[in-house]
Order: sequence, then C-alpha cells, then structure tokens
Amino acid sequence: PAPLALLRGRHRRRLLLRARRTIAVQPIVRRWLSMVKTGGSTRVDVDIDPVSFL
Repeated sequence: PAPLALLRGRHRRRLLLRARRTIAVQPIVRRWLSMVKTGGSTRVDVDIDPVSFL
C-alpha cells in the first residue's frame, strides 16, 4: 500500500519498478497496463519518475 493508502475516498497502491538505465521501462509498463482488466469505477494512473513517493 501507499503511505497514504486511502486519500479522498480512493484506495492507493504503489509499485516500485527498478531496472538498469539501458532498459526502456515505459514500453514495458504500457504493455502491462494494456493487459490489466479493471472494473468500471477503477482508475489507474501511472507516474513514471515521481518527485515524491507519497
């Protein structure tokens, strides 16, 4: 769970993906997201290289 797991009535999760600088992470994440099935009220936001992990 994220440090603020519930924020404004929304549940939050965080995923830390570490890779070598030579690996292009964005295409991997994009492909993974295209395979994820979400419910009607579920929203997925991705922040590549966040300033803060809160």
